[in-house]
Amino acid sequence: MLEKSVQAAGEAMLTRRQLIAASAAVAVGVAAIAPIAAHAAAADPLLDAVAAFRSGMADYNANAPQDDPGANAYSLISWMPPHAVLANWTAPATTRDGAMAALRLAVDEEETGDSPLVGPMMRAALAYLEQEGRL
Repeated sequence: MLEKSVQAAGEAMLTRRQLIAASAAVAVGVAAIAPIAAHAAAADPLLDAVAAFRSGMADYNANAPQDDPGANAYSLISWMPPHAVLANWTAPATTRDGAMAALRLAVDEEETGDSPLVGPMMRAALAYLEQEGRL
């Protein structure tokens, strides 16, 4: 079967098969990008990490045993793992909500004393804000 050439507006001569293939690729590309973009816009690992820490602290405050050895053991499974993640955080927040959560946590932690979370959370929020200004 002979291919008939079709000229798309402002384009060189294309065969029908090339035109259909190009149209299909664009449609698939748009469909594939939309869910990824929607998910990426909503995802912020820092926001998730702050939520995990706050959840761990709430769990500890509600359920930790009253004795020191029991309370220490419970802290190892409730708030300490997400605390360690945040204390070692080096990436900027990726959303405004993440930056705000980091700043709120830094303020809360600063009020309780010398917390290792203040610096990393302030730097993550500042990095986001500096990045946002360049966009």
